[in-house]
Parts: sequence; structure tokens; C-alpha cells
Amino acid sequence: MGRKSIAKDRKEKNKKVEKWTQALLPKLKNADLGNLTMDNLAILMNKSKSTIYQYFTTKEEIFEYITQVRVDQLNTYKNEISGDNLQLDYHYQALASILTEGAKDISPIYLKQLQKHYPDAWKIIEDFLNELLIDLKQFYVFGIKNGLFKSVSVDLLAKLDEYFIMQLITDHSFFSQTKETMESVIKDYMSLKFEGLTK
Repeated sequence: MGRKSIAKDRKEKNKKVEKWTQALLPKLKNADLGNLTMDNLAILMNKSKSTIYQYFTTKEEIFEYITQVRVDQLNTYKNEISGDNLQLDYHYQALASILTEGAKDISPIYLKQLQKHYPDAWKIIEDFLNELLIDLKQFYVFGIKNGLFKSVSVDLLAKLDEYFIMQLITDHSFFSQTKETMESVIKDYMSLKFEGLTK
């Protein structure tokens, strides 16, 4: 058994902490998150356990923080699909770029493990994805209404997004049968979706 952290005030997390916690992600692509200890995480972050305990109390808190930082970065997509910025010459590349960058260093295995072992961290992702689905549906409605997109079923588009976003990204069996990465699949999906929709 590793030592328990002593209850005390934690230091304010800063860019430095953000950097070394985000650097964990590529090292966890195929890890069994349920078996990781604070010792393991300290080694992977190349930090002493005492340094980690200055900022975090538990493994759960570390994974929630890592997830929240990435989701905060992803939330810049809102500027790309807002009505104020939507013009006839809108290109999906900006949105695709944000989402593919958000998926960088993340594997379906990691997401499935996060869902299983760290439900609070997974809830952050789930809430983000549900909000993204709502925003995309509104985006399709706006695009069709303003002549940017072909007149197709918004409900069908939303259902396709729901399947892709909520099921495919955690389907490690699909990714194990292809050489595609999460980033490449998101990029291809966005390309097919918006090039097919655009008039």
C-alpha cells in the first residue's frame, strides 16, 4: 500500500502543472488505468510523489484535472460554429482542426478505461460531447436556413454525429482493425460531413 496523502491545502495549479499532466496522455494510450497507482503516475510524470501531492489529493483528481484542461481547450470550437462567425465561405477545417487537436494522444482504449475507472472524469467528457451534439444540430439548422448547407434531414445528421461521437470514439475493436488514429478518423469524418453538406 502506498502512503496516503495528508489532508492539507493544495497549491494552485499553473501552466507548469498543466504541461506535465497533459504529457501523461501519450503514455496512457494502452494503460490499464484501474491498476495505476500514485507511484506509477509520479514515475510517468517524472515527478516525485511529494510534488504531486502538493497539487493533487488522489488519482481521481489527477484524471479529472487532465480531462478538464483538454475539454477547456476543445471549447474554443464554439467560436467556430457561432452565428456571428458563420459566413458562406465558412470552412469546416477550423472546427476539424480543433477537434482533432483535442483528440491528440488519446486512444479509444484510454477513453474506455477512463469511463470504467474514473466516472467523474468521464462525466466531464460526456457533458462536453452532449453539448457539442446540441451545438452541431443548431449549426446544421442555421446552415440550411441560410443556404450554406444542402437541405437534408437535421435529425439524421444529428443521429450520425451521436453515433460517431458517443460510440465510435470508445470502440477500441474498430481502431484495432485499422491503422487510423482518433485524430485521423475525426478529420475524415468532418471532411465527409461538411464537404457533403456544403452547396
